[in-house]
Amino acid sequence: MRAPVHLGLVLALAVSMSSHAAEGDDWQPTLDLRYRLELVDDDRFAQDATASTLRARIGLISPDWSGWQFGLTAHANRHVGSEDFNSTANGRTAYPVVADPDDENISEAWIGYSQPGRFSLRAGRQRLVEDNVRFLGNVGFRQLEQTFDAVALGLDAAEWRIDLRWLDKAHRIFGPSNPNDLLAEADLDAWMGTFARPIGESTLAFYAHRIDFEDRPASHRNLGVRLTGTIPGREDFSYRLEFARQDGIRQLDDVDGQNYLHARIAQKLEAWHWFAGHERLGGDGTYAFQTPLATLHAHNGWTDQFLSTPANGLIDTYAAAGTKLGHWTGLVKLHDFRSDRGSINYGREYGLMVKRPLPAGLSLEVKAAQFDGDDGRADVQKIWLTLNGNW
Repeated sequence: MRAPVHLGLVLALAVSMSSHAAEGDDWQPTLDLRYRLELVDDDRFAQDATASTLRARIGLISPDWSGWQFGLTAHANRHVGSEDFNSTANGRTAYPVVADPDDENISEAWIGYSQPGRFSLRAGRQRLVEDNVRFLGNVGFRQLEQTFDAVALGLDAAEWRIDLRWLDKAHRIFGPSNPNDLLAEADLDAWMGTFARPIGESTLAFYAHRIDFEDRPASHRNLGVRLTGTIPGREDFSYRLEFARQDGIRQLDDVDGQNYLHARIAQKLEAWHWFAGHERLGGDGTYAFQTPLATLHAHNGWTDQFLSTPANGLIDTYAAAGTKLGHWTGLVKLHDFRSDRGSINYGREYGLMVKRPLPAGLSLEVKAAQFDGDDGRADVQKIWLTLNGNW
């Protein structure tokens, strides 16, 4: 089988840029290759999905010139072999969705200025990741990542850390050439601010978001507070307590606001760790608490059955345990999903992941998850085999 031409050009560019950058001082070239095989068995479809894809990403960050820097990242993703999956752009709707379409584009192109310990400013297309990516993330699990045309300002004032962001556009994981414009990108006029300070061994943070969508009826504002840190006298235990309120604006100005709650505790020991939590996204049967700019794969299950919150809301009670055996690390994770309104059982998910580093900058990960649906929801099984290389 002939290798895709565009992917080959990106790889050639990557080698050229990396070799030239290495000749200078303080240039930061990166090359990231990821092959993934994803298998999906979804009871809503007569046929299973098999997605074999290869992603290349090449990046370059300039030296620091009196506080000024620029960064550039290009990517290419191509399916390898048969195309027995719905990429959201290939029209193969008889198969379950695996949202890794063929695409080549610029992921990042930014310029920034910083004074360490005082402030940093970055403008242009960029990766934005905030806290645990529940409200803002790059969706790094998928082959194409979410980036933003944005201005990001960070300030260190006394004991406070202040992060302010204005977002003009979200370039989504479905690729800029996606035939569905709403999947390709989101037009925004969004302001997001976080104010955080340490309190002993913990961090207290307040955040405010006004996320105005100009191309779809999803505009809303969030006001929230979170407290994270370690338990006094028990440094192996960490916790998270968070509350937020969401209200619709513009087209959703008449909907009732909804609350968000998250409580989590974790323990990390030398050879193993565990964590458990309870997350509640409110819903009233008409409107539910939404986080459309998040890395949603990191929350509410690996099978991605709740990429938007059901109208009756979502309660996710979860627990996980992991260990390390030699070069291998493993994690088992369980979720129980219920509605916030009406006591509806949505189902349960069981997940298993094992991974290990390999020589020459490579790593291997095998992950599987099964969702057992209730209340008419379909059963879904997914398996991922990923080989990743970073240089």
